[in-house]
Amino acid sequence: MNKAIPVVMLCTAAVLTTLLLNGCDNKVASSAEAPKPLVAFLSLHKQFCEKKYDDSFSLKETLSHDKKLAPAKDFNGVYEVFVNKVSYAISPEDDGCTTDVMVQGDSSQELFTFDDINKALISSGYIATGDAKSRKDMGLDQSEVMVIQKKYISPQGEVTTLDFPLNKKDKYYMTLFAEKFTQAKREIKEKVMNKLRMASIESTKSI
Repeated sequence: MNKAIPVVMLCTAAVLTTLLLNGCDNKVASSAEAPKPLVAFLSLHKQFCEKKYDDSFSLKETLSHDKKLAPAKDFNGVYEVFVNKVSYAISPEDDGCTTDVMVQGDSSQELFTFDDINKALISSGYIATGDAKSRKDMGLDQSEVMVIQKKYISPQGEVTTLDFPLNKKDKYYMTLFAEKFTQAKREIKEKVMNKLRMASIESTKSI
């Protein structure tokens, strides 16, 4: 009898997390092997960053009006949600949408590994493109951090980039960025350039 109690508690916690995240239809959510913080992270990314938006403005509007999200402490356009005391952030970008989390917070325990999220993304329908690459970046304490970067094509056909810190994991946010509006920005820029060219031609003709 006593052994059944932890199972019930775990099931209850899983149900509450699923309800909080609107029961996101993600294969990772049903995987007993995936760490719970990873399930929450990918569910949030699916709910907000995998969704289709007309432009960056509509993304910002969606995030600002969602009752589960709140402006982060320093805000800067970032929205935050806590799941089991872990902070996750959603950031609207000019060219897409980013989900991030500190994979090693106040405790020394890592929420999940690069291998964990790489396998989970692939099992969720992401397609890896090329090999992972390492690069140097700056951490929150202005010290050097080694970051591994890997690109995928999402189930929605969007280029998605994972940046995962290999060290200083309590000083660098792991990010998953979905490129969403690059094509639209390119088309707008081309239209503006074409108008300028036409205006220049007309101006030359009038002379």
